[in-house]
Amino acid sequence: MTIVTVSNPTAFSGKGSIIVLEYADEDVAKTVARKIALETGRSVTVCGEDRSVIETIPATTH
Repeated sequence: MTIVTVSNPTAFSGKGSIIVLEYADEDVAKTVARKIALETGRSVTVCGEDRSVIETIPATTH
């Protein structure tokens, strides 16, 4: 299992938000994470099942 976490620290009046997606395929998880970062401008982290960080994609601006 590979976990994709999307965070937006300025959403919901400064209280932040977190979206977590789980994928069986690490390559698919990385592809989805890059697309989410590009489309939303949010930072996205890809972690392994043990919660170790595989990749972090920084927030981007359009």
